[in-house]
Amino acid sequence: MRNFLGRMSFPRAVILFCSLGSLVLGVLVYLRTQRLEGIKSELRQVENVMREIQTDAYTLNDLQRIEGAEKFKAQSAPQSYIRGIGTDDKIRMGQLDVGENTNTPFRGVEDKVYTIKPMSKTQKYTRGQVGNFLWKLENDSRRVKVTRVKLTPAEKLSPGQLGKDEWIFEAELTTRSKVDTTPAPAATGQG
Repeated sequence: MRNFLGRMSFPRAVILFCSLGSLVLGVLVYLRTQRLEGIKSELRQVENVMREIQTDAYTLNDLQRIEGAEKFKAQSAPQSYIRGIGTDDKIRMGQLDVGENTNTPFRGVEDKVYTIKPMSKTQKYTRGQVGNFLWKLENDSRRVKVTRVKLTPAEKLSPGQLGKDEWIFEAELTTRSKVDTTPAPAATGQG
């Protein structure tokens, strides 16, 4: 080594320094290139995640729009849904008596039938009010159907006599849902 350094001249030192510098710069360029490739692959993943977020945002927007229009209350809290429609400013049905009954028309299907009638026996409605109320119940939710309507004139009339457009109504609203009929697994008595 002493012999090597002893024969070192300025041009040889510059050549040695430049060679070692080139080697160090080559290693640094290689490491930066590897990091750049890693960043590019991460950016591709970011693009995919952004697309997924955008798709989820569109789905959320659609669900919120449906929730606003369909009013999921018709399924989760049907009595509140019915009373909410009845108190709408354009309908004005007043206080309603809502009864609930459950039927099973066939295996795996459950019908919940809600009987709707005025809370007061003297409450009178026009056919337009009743029709708008029943239409709005079905229109705001695809989950419910009006299955029975009974209109009784508010005043006793003799045959052939025309009365006022005042009626007492009773209606039934039905929601149908699928019921899971798979039996629960039997418990084993090992111990």
